[in-house]
Amino acid sequence: MRINNCAIIVCEKATKQELFAAEELAKYIGLMTGNKPPVQTKSDCENKVLLGQDKHLVKGPEGLLIKSVDQNTLLITGSDDSENRGTIYGVYEFLERFCGCGLSAYSNPDLDAGEYVPQNIDLEFNDVYYIKESADRPFRGACVQFGASGGDIHSDLNIPFFDFLSKNRYNYFYTWTSTYECLKKEGLTEELDKRGIKLFVGHHDAVDLFLPAFGNGYFPEKYYETHPEYFRLLDDGSRYCPKDCWGQMIFCSRNEGLIEQVSNNIIEWLKFNPEVQYVQLPPHDGVEEQCVCEKCKPYSKTENYVYFINEIAKRVTKVYKDVKIVILIYTDIAKCPENLVLDKSVIIQESTWVNGLRTVGKPDGTCLINTFYEDNLLEWQKTGADVLYYEYYMGVYQERQRYIPMADEIQAIWKRYIEKGILGASTQIESFHLWNHIFNFYTFGRTAYNTDLSMEDNLDMFVRIFGNGGKYIKDAVIKAEQCLDGQVQLKNCGLYLMDNIDKEYMYNCYEKALESAETSLFRNNVRLMRMAFRYADIETRQENASSMAYQSVRTYENIDPELLYMTRFDSYWNNNPGYGIMIPVTGEAEEYIPDKWYQFE
Repeated sequence: MRINNCAIIVCEKATKQELFAAEELAKYIGLMTGNKPPVQTKSDCENKVLLGQDKHLVKGPEGLLIKSVDQNTLLITGSDDSENRGTIYGVYEFLERFCGCGLSAYSNPDLDAGEYVPQNIDLEFNDVYYIKESADRPFRGACVQFGASGGDIHSDLNIPFFDFLSKNRYNYFYTWTSTYECLKKEGLTEELDKRGIKLFVGHHDAVDLFLPAFGNGYFPEKYYETHPEYFRLLDDGSRYCPKDCWGQMIFCSRNEGLIEQVSNNIIEWLKFNPEVQYVQLPPHDGVEEQCVCEKCKPYSKTENYVYFINEIAKRVTKVYKDVKIVILIYTDIAKCPENLVLDKSVIIQESTWVNGLRTVGKPDGTCLINTFYEDNLLEWQKTGADVLYYEYYMGVYQERQRYIPMADEIQAIWKRYIEKGILGASTQIESFHLWNHIFNFYTFGRTAYNTDLSMEDNLDMFVRIFGNGGKYIKDAVIKAEQCLDGQVQLKNCGLYLMDNIDKEYMYNCYEKALESAETSLFRNNVRLMRMAFRYADIETRQENASSMAYQSVRTYENIDPELLYMTRFDSYWNNNPGYGIMIPVTGEAEEYIPDKWYQFE
């Protein structure tokens, strides 16, 4: 079949996801051949791509099939399930596996950078066959944080970011309630839906949505004034007054009126937000004492928190049977209580932040496997709840987006999820900082969907976006992965890496990659890849970098001029849209004269 002159045929009742897949296929065929095919329900064109049809051929869920039907017809379809993601994944699999595209990155839309699409080519396919019967794990989430002061909801990078998630098999978008409301207002939840990405809404501001102390747009009642008994009792007899998302245990967890009110409010909210599948009600962040009333006092914080959420779940699931209520366990509310039974609508999500953070980087996965985190999560699983992980393939706040190579452990970890019946995981992502941790995020999504993919398999596909420079980028990635092997906790990994890696070797790899890259796109991608390493190198050499207390953006004395110059490429704190990288530093410095590494083409 010759695809340069074809029509894309969809069913008359094609879903929005299938129509999106068809438009994506047409767009990329147009980019590759110069001839964008029409999307139709019927066609007399000799060459056809049947899209989203014969779905019974794939077992599913989320499976895909790419198959030559005859010498003039190609079938790309997904499994017959309600999400229709398989057809979208089938299109992207076809573009990469059979057309040579590289879909592993994005950047400023005005910059020649990001994904690679071969152009002006003649594509003919015969005897094509590839099938992936189903996704290996059902939950592959991105915990997306825009935050109060970073990540512009109006950014030109929103759609490229959503595309990156879909192309790399993320199927859940997990975010703060405040962020969700902004996304919905801007019509961006519809963009997620047509890409097959479902919504998981909650995080530390969720309790302020569902029981606001001083009212909000959904619930105007000022509960702190009308029902102060809903809030935790303090030792001095007063009631705790929440002011922001910090403060942990804000409620009187066993107050039945509170439980009924929160349940009713969630049910009411879901009427207006039916696209939300998971609702999470974690405590506010931090570690604080709990309510000292007579009902709460006999129990531990964990027992009270879980009782509160479990009782809410029972009430919500009577009205919305398909909605799951998620309990986030971490810090000092992590350990599973004895003899606990949870409602089937509850999902336990364990953050790997308990009594410190886990180590990372062992290829056999034993920084997580057979550790307290796994043992504890499996105890929670015995309560009758499904279980997930909350992971940090971007590091944590203290790391300030320093390069942390931890992709080599991902395959072993996801295989373990299958073995133990763990639904999957979400990895935290500060929106638009893709290049700081690009191979981690790429490997996470791809391997979660297909655990047969080794790190080397993913790396071979990933480096297409660097052209002939890819082999040197591959060398640099492997060198970094080998350096980080479970020596330190996650919060210190960037510092450890920069103290121990052969920097001369790494910079030589980037030099050779730039010299070998044939096009401006390939060269610009090399520059962005190097900038992530360079940022981590310079930032960790700043005075007090290893000891400075947490700050969202770091201000150093005598800041390196090059480090400050990098901030003009930032996408999160400073620029819209920026370049898809995050440089969380600020300050005044002497003017820096940019060299070839910042002269984007």
